Parts: sequence; C-alpha cells; structure tokens
Amino acid sequence: MNIPALCLALACDALASCTPGDQALPNNVVTAMETAFNRSDVEACADLYTDDAEILAEDAPVVRGRTAILAFFRDQVARDISFDTDTTASLVSGDLAFEQGTYRVRDVRRGVDVEYGEFLNVWKRMDGQWKNYRSMFHTTQSPRADVTFSPEDGSS
Repeated sequence: MNIPALCLALACDALASCTPGDQALPNNVVTAMETAFNRSDVEACADLYTDDAEILAEDAPVVRGRTAILAFFRDQVARDISFDTDTTASLVSGDLAFEQGTYRVRDVRRGVDVEYGEFLNVWKRMDGQWKNYRSMFHTTQSPRADVTFSPEDGSS
C-alpha cells in the first residue's frame, strides 16, 4: 500500500467537505514543532502528538504511539542542528485540520543546510488544543556523498 498516496487522498477527501467559513491553523500551532526542536525540548516535540499518532517517514517503519514518538525525537533532536518549517497550506474543518509545507535542517556548527523536504500533517483538536495525529515527510534534497574511486592496479 502506498502510504503517502493514502494520506493525500484522505486530506483531499477532508478538504472536499470544507466550507467557506473554515480557516487556517493558528500560527503558534504550525510553528510549535520548530520552536520545540530548536530548544532541544524532546518532551515538547512529543507532546505535540496524540497518544495514537503516527509518523510516516520515507523509507522507515511507521513510528506509532507516544513512547515510539518520544524515542524518535530523542534520536532526531540535537543542539548542533536547527529545524525550520514553512507552511504552504493549512485548512481547518471542525476538529480536523491539515497542514502542508516544506522543511529545512541546518548544521549550525558548519553553517550549512543538510536536508530539505516536504511534509503533510493531519491535526486533531482535542480538549481545545491542536495535536498532530498523522505526520508524513520525505526528503527532497539531502547531503551529497563525496565518493572517490581508485581502481585496482590490474597488473601482476
């Protein structure tokens, strides 16, 4: 099953039922991840997700549930990298919302960007707070690997 296509289909289906009165997610919601990440606050990153949330990363197993999401962010968050997002679209319909955008990961020690990608989030409003229910991302550009090749000398 093609998970990204399924998520996109679900988002499109949700959008089809939106009305003109629907609105975008609040700015503090769409910037919460980069704020927590850049503070190296692993707990705050995980707290943005519902208990039954899933993170669907490219070429990786699904990260499912609070414990796994906390472990995921423990592996991802580091003081020597920064995370920047740009929301290109978001729409709220009742207690559900979607957010689409791009992200950038920067090595702050070297001052270079090391990864670019795109993301799609599905949010649920629970007890008045927006929580990420499904998060999908894929890398569109990552660091080039410098490869050197030295052929073996064929003479004996």
